Amino acid sequence: MQIILFIAFIVLIFILSGYVKKLILKTDQLHEDINNFKTKLDPLIDDTIELVKKINNISDKVEDNIDVLRKATDKVKTLVDDVVEFKDKIQNKIEPPINDTIQFYIALVKGIKAFSGKIKNYYPSKKSSNDNLLFDVEEKIDYDSEIKEEYNDINKELNEVRKKLEEMKKV
Repeated sequence: MQIILFIAFIVLIFILSGYVKKLILKTDQLHEDINNFKTKLDPLIDDTIELVKKINNISDKVEDNIDVLRKATDKVKTLVDDVVEFKDKIQNKIEPPINDTIQFYIALVKGIKAFSGKIKNYYPSKKSSNDNLLFDVEEKIDYDSEIKEEYNDINKELNEVRKKLEEMKKV
């Protein structure tokens, strides 16, 4: 019986050693597959690390550009605000005197028109061929030549003032 057990034990050892050999072959094959996988995975990991570095670099540059853009827009906004403020100051300082001057010329023209109306009513008049003038120089009335010239000069100046006022009203 011991011999049978001894033989069974030896057979069992041979069978187990066969399984151990198969297990060692499988682990060697697994080890080889892992090494192959590692050799394929190493470049992928290196490329991924390089890609992450590039993405971080691009991200930093984008943030820098956004900061520069913010600073530029702040400067432009400040400049525009300053220009608007300057325009308002100039407008507030210049507008009242210009309006006063315009009102003065308007009043002056109205006064001269009223004066010329009184003169026309005082003297019998005939329609002049020159309608652009505020005053009509009538040929029948005997004025001195100096008065006629002054009268024509006043007409010309008033026409220039009227044209300038019309231009200012258009603006």
